[in-house]
Amino acid sequence: MTEKNSPVDESDQCLLTTNERETLRLALERRDFAVPRETTLVDLSTELNRPDVQPSEEIRQGIATVLRRPNALEPPPADIRTDGGGSSRQDHYSRLDQMFDALKHPYRRRILMLVSEDNPRDENEFNVEDLATENDDLELLTTELYHVHLPKLADAGYIEWDEDTHTIRRGPNFEEIAPLLRLMDNHQDELPDGWP
Repeated sequence: MTEKNSPVDESDQCLLTTNERETLRLALERRDFAVPRETTLVDLSTELNRPDVQPSEEIRQGIATVLRRPNALEPPPADIRTDGGGSSRQDHYSRLDQMFDALKHPYRRRILMLVSEDNPRDENEFNVEDLATENDDLELLTTELYHVHLPKLADAGYIEWDEDTHTIRRGPNFEEIAPLLRLMDNHQDELPDGWP
């Protein structure tokens, strides 16, 4: 058995303790790693029926264990590209998951639809009220746009976002998500309420 502080061998069948796995799984489900967080360590410890500090320790130890695996922090192999140009099956599914994740939130869908209609587009041209539902707090929405949704779309390469000039334009990977946006636009009548 590998000691906790030594590098973990990839051949180990079980890298994490039962508690670490349970805590990390619950933290992911409750979006503890989201920005902003959607739960707290106190909430996790209550749900797990553990002392307040234990989930924090289990999360840190579990992440450290996974990151100690050989090559965990190395760049991906040359045949798996993260710029949309890879041809491996793993890359294909990873990019597809990223597209669906970008489209998961109504604000991101609306931003992408606006960018697809007009480019370049000044962010001040969108009215925050156009992205909000009647139950949304506009101040909170603006904060979420600047700190969650716009950075997430920019990180994926679907938009280029200049914080200084508030300019949003299509990013280098926009064309990979464009077919899904066209599909949504062409079938708006068939989509559930709230789309885009």
